[in-house]
Amino acid sequence: MSRRHFSLVAAAVAGILALTAVPMEASATTTDLDYKVTSPYAGVDWSWYQYKAGFHNHTTESDGGNTARQMLEQAYALGFNVYSMTDHNFVNTTWDRTDTAKAIANPEYYLTTERMIEMNTGADRGGLPGMIGTGHSDEQSVKDHLNTFWTDWNNGSHATLESKIAYVDGLTAAEGALEPIMHINHPGRYYGGSNTATGGAAATDPVKVARYVGLFEAYPDTLVGMEIVNKVSDGDSYSDRILWDSVLQETMPELNVPGFANDDAHSTGALGYDYNRLLMPELTEADVHATMRSGAFYSTALVAKRELGANFRGDRTLPAPTITNIEVDEVDDTITIEGTHYTSIEWIADGEVVATGNTVDLDDVAAGADNYIRAQLKGDNGISFTNAFGLQVNASSNNGSFLSDSEAAVAALATMDRTTAQVKVTRKFGAKQGAKLFEVEITTIVDGEPETTLVKVDAVSGAIV
Repeated sequence: MSRRHFSLVAAAVAGILALTAVPMEASATTTDLDYKVTSPYAGVDWSWYQYKAGFHNHTTESDGGNTARQMLEQAYALGFNVYSMTDHNFVNTTWDRTDTAKAIANPEYYLTTERMIEMNTGADRGGLPGMIGTGHSDEQSVKDHLNTFWTDWNNGSHATLESKIAYVDGLTAAEGALEPIMHINHPGRYYGGSNTATGGAAATDPVKVARYVGLFEAYPDTLVGMEIVNKVSDGDSYSDRILWDSVLQETMPELNVPGFANDDAHSTGALGYDYNRLLMPELTEADVHATMRSGAFYSTALVAKRELGANFRGDRTLPAPTITNIEVDEVDDTITIEGTHYTSIEWIADGEVVATGNTVDLDDVAAGADNYIRAQLKGDNGISFTNAFGLQVNASSNNGSFLSDSEAAVAALATMDRTTAQVKVTRKFGAKQGAKLFEVEITTIVDGEPETTLVKVDAVSGAIV
């Protein structure tokens, strides 16, 4: 499913045709197109340290089972470098706070200032980076849950997902402070994605998908992504990778929507199964903030039921699939991934596996990848997901200037006597016999019944063939 499947085109012959790109059908032979690739990793130096980050965790300040000290010590022992406490409807501040009822009742509920500094600096990690937080963080839990970062605000009793996002987007940071940002938590809980029988269909439902697409498009600077894996159970998030692909098909290549994997841990035993590797030069809050916004990270899950099996659970003390380099070659139109602790790499576009292996040749998968592609690395101890690469086919590909999808549709519609139509355009750009065609399916209503006509349009001349 891609964005054009959400739109019924209704227009007079001379009217305006509202079309967007259409996935290309598979061809028996490869094409020789010219791609512009937008990579979230374009500015990454792969010699940088990869910082392990968890952006969704709880304590007994809300519904967790452990104190802040216990959760922080466990996260630190598991090698986290960035750790967000996001209790429900509770603004988390520093790790050494003394101002809450629980902190007053139990002086050991939070860390001492000295221990917090030790963690921040990694004083006892033998030269490895320490662990820092994300400023004011809160799981805004009235209606659909939303994690907010770097904002001292809590939602009211009548809040909705839409009102919360709009409010945070409208906030202005104090001079020198980081701007508030947010990501959507476990959306599958709300659109029906957690249902193992019907979740996949819900995650591709046009109305449900359009809700999230609209939010990301309306608030591109502050709504920085969505959870694609949540908790060691992967219950609520069972279908959220499908939803992610549905959203990417609508927003890419203009707007990337990063995918986060978070423990949503409510106990020390639930930590370390879902995390993100941040690719940034230094461990500072400013770098974390910038990386969350840019998508220069990849997410890792030791439980992913659809991809790894319902009973698979990795070992949180062992390494998971790790990416060591990504190279985009726009001359040869390839993307190559190098890594460790993986057994296979799958390339996903429009929600389907379109290629496998370290290198994807975009010409080979032109039939399935029209506006984005992403990779997932599977291994014996989990799975890692890249964020999406944006794809655009240059108009002058193949040494010829091709029609756009809309132009091909107009040419096909000119052959029809109709007042309204639903249009689907498919590119057939295989090299066989030099054929470069658009196949345009035009569905009209005749005597109350849909009737579909297939019109073939030459991709260069616009002639009907």
